[in-house]
Amino acid sequence: MHIFISYSHLDRVIVNRIIARLQSDGHEIWADTIKLRPGDNLEQKIRGGLEEADVLIVVISENSFRSRWVQYEYSAIALREISQAERRIIPIRIDQSAVPSYLANRLYLDLSHDFDAGLERLSAELRTATPESLSETPPPISNAADARGFQIGKLREALRRGRLTLVCGAGVSIEAGVPAWNDLLVRLLDAMMQRISKDRSIKVGEVVAAEFQKRHGASSLILGKYLKNNLGRDFQGEVRNALYAAEPTKSPLIDSIVELSRPQRDAKPLDSIITFNFDSLIEERLTVQSIPNKSIFSEAIMHDSNVLPIYHVHGYLPRSGKIPVDTELVFSEDAYHSQFIDPFSWSNLIQLNKLTQNTCLFVGISLTDPNMRRLLDVAWRKNPDKTMSHYLVKRLPQLPDETVPDELSKLLEEQDANALGLNLIWIEDYSELPDVLGKIASGNF
Repeated sequence: MHIFISYSHLDRVIVNRIIARLQSDGHEIWADTIKLRPGDNLEQKIRGGLEEADVLIVVISENSFRSRWVQYEYSAIALREISQAERRIIPIRIDQSAVPSYLANRLYLDLSHDFDAGLERLSAELRTATPESLSETPPPISNAADARGFQIGKLREALRRGRLTLVCGAGVSIEAGVPAWNDLLVRLLDAMMQRISKDRSIKVGEVVAAEFQKRHGASSLILGKYLKNNLGRDFQGEVRNALYAAEPTKSPLIDSIVELSRPQRDAKPLDSIITFNFDSLIEERLTVQSIPNKSIFSEAIMHDSNVLPIYHVHGYLPRSGKIPVDTELVFSEDAYHSQFIDPFSWSNLIQLNKLTQNTCLFVGISLTDPNMRRLLDVAWRKNPDKTMSHYLVKRLPQLPDETVPDELSKLLEEQDANALGLNLIWIEDYSELPDVLGKIASGNF
């Protein structure tokens, strides 16, 4: 049987043991140390090796994630599998690295705990397999559900050591009843129209405001700038009114965040929460549950070591009381640009500090914010070990009756996240998020 092996040269000693065993079983092995010669066209040789292979073995390790060339091979292998609807990939994990889901699919082989036993099992599976049987069903080696438990275990360990930061996006507040971004803009447009047309010469209302936004075609940041300019001093108050108009209070997701924040006897508390939301819903629920917390929205605000800091890096609008005079909402184009171009802004420094010192878990975030992506990239470049220590919970791509586009979307999204130092925790539906956080808090997975 022809077997292609993708691996990092830093793992050569271990990989040579795998190669020697498979060669002794009579298999023809394609590995760069065996097949490549000085002057060879690398890409052409690799494509040829992939074409001839009956089985594709991908060796997963921390070293392989540091190698851009190995990542190229991963991509070529995964894209080939998707395009040809074949199931011939056998990922092999040799250390405690997470197996990318676009490679694991449902099955992988773990050699990290007992190398010899795992190698024996691989040998036995390949000895009895045929190219036809491998293309139909992968060898029953390990269930990829283990990967979820592995990821949760890593997050649980970070929590136990007091090095876990929760990063919350818009999805966290939306579930509790805070309007989504576009809905918020429409409500503010309605308020702006009311303001500039007191004589009712302009027909107002959210329906008309929504149509205005659609016709205008401006980006949300540009539209935010128009709103800020025309609402003037009333801007922050109008934003607060729109945020809390539906009287949002709690949700299963926010309750699970509270449980994750609760100090435990066998572990240190959650290190911090970073939120891109303006609202105070998390603080309100923490206070109800008697968990000390502090809202931080400027560099002048300090906190005691026994309270949970909640960093509002885009500004803060509490439900009641006076709006803090030193809060600035990152709502409009000018405010966003100010934050983006200032590497020493307190919000950028806080995010970089947590990204470089802690394990961060991102929830309710789409990963489209350019500033966030820049900070992730900086933290990844500053990471000497190039270990993917952060996690993003994301819903699986869902295109009706389109299996291949779903798999391709999953591959591309996971590669994008990995390039920024993020592991992806895939869920079928956002309703699963509280369960994921609950397992991290409880340690039961």
